[in-house]
Amino acid sequence: MTKIIFILSLIALVAILPSKAQTSGSNSPYSRYGWGNLSEEAQGFNKGMAGTGLGARGRSILNYQNPASYSAIDSITFLFDAGISLQRGHWSENGKKVNALNSTLDYLQAGFRLRKNLGISIGIRPISIVGYDFYSTQQMDNNDGFGEYTCTSSYQGNGGTHETWLGAGWAPFKNLSFGIRGGYIWGNFEHNSSITYSNSNIHSLARLYKGNINTYSINGGIQYSTTLPDKNELTIGGVIGIGHKIDCRSTFINQKKSQSQTLPIGADTLTAGNAFQLPLSYGVGFTFRHNKKWTIGADYSCQFWKKCMFPEVNETPQGSFIYSAEKNTFRNRHKISLGAEYIPNPEGLKVRHHVAYRAGVSYASSYINQNGGKGPRTYLVSAGMELPIVNMYNNRSVLNVSVQWEHLAPVRSNSLKEDNLRLCLGITFNAHWFNKWRIE
Repeated sequence: MTKIIFILSLIALVAILPSKAQTSGSNSPYSRYGWGNLSEEAQGFNKGMAGTGLGARGRSILNYQNPASYSAIDSITFLFDAGISLQRGHWSENGKKVNALNSTLDYLQAGFRLRKNLGISIGIRPISIVGYDFYSTQQMDNNDGFGEYTCTSSYQGNGGTHETWLGAGWAPFKNLSFGIRGGYIWGNFEHNSSITYSNSNIHSLARLYKGNINTYSINGGIQYSTTLPDKNELTIGGVIGIGHKIDCRSTFINQKKSQSQTLPIGADTLTAGNAFQLPLSYGVGFTFRHNKKWTIGADYSCQFWKKCMFPEVNETPQGSFIYSAEKNTFRNRHKISLGAEYIPNPEGLKVRHHVAYRAGVSYASSYINQNGGKGPRTYLVSAGMELPIVNMYNNRSVLNVSVQWEHLAPVRSNSLKEDNLRLCLGITFNAHWFNKWRIE
């Protein structure tokens, strides 16, 4: 019990760290829309399979994508799992190219079996990330009496949202498991945009959008597992996420500045109440295993963002602004993934017999609207392996190493293209804390 309290206290401490420690994982201009870039729901064991995992379960894995899987946790082990990603981003548009390096903490979680057929888990992960800083310049002709001058538009943003959760999985029947995961979501964001001119006689403009999010999350899961002839196993899984309105405010500040003065000439501050909303979501998937060597799986998920509220600025014919939460600012997001795993010899005596080789692909539509049209589609290809960690104290822990290539393809061919090459590292500590010793 002392060990359990120590680990739960450690995760609780991480959960209250400043959110800025989690916002270094993006330089993407696409994160200026909506909640930002949505984080991948994947862990070390399935990042090499493009995140395929709704039907995954096992005695030594923690799968927060489907809380029903917690019922399969081994009765004598305590699992501690953590993952990080190192990313090189590449952006190109109209012949211009930019590169950047980022890193992020993907997740931190722990789990153990509370009693027979009942497992629990606690953890923390980022949900969305906002992080960008770019500008554009335009040469203006002498059409307004100010002569020729340069107009510079700048855009900056930072922030993100995070979730900490407690989940439980229960198997009341031999082949059927149910799970629930309840969490707390918090975070903030800031978006700054400004227009400045090389001519000091022209006033510059600046806009600031900022908001804070504090709410709860509820996700349910189900898994059905069965043994088939010829050493085959099949697991079918499904999940649902409860959407709801969030009673939090967002603020819009519109300023006009003179380049010869530090204080703004005029400013409007508007506030939107009940500005955000979590989408209703669901997902279905399966895994099929043959002889404990070959595993294939597929997932499909949908998030109903279209009906979600989000603050928007509208200008009236009189030139004033209205800032309010509106629907239809997003699109429903669909994702499909396929993954496979191969283990040479699960019953072998050598370490190399237990190395797991993985590969996967996925496609996802965007939940954002970009300039009145669809946002970029996301294509991902991944490969990786699981390496057993063997020493004189432990032979059950594993290191997961995966490489992902992600391509964001805009609908318009001349729009910004984004490519990310990502190295994902995950380590799972599997300790036999609950052995019962007997002296005869």
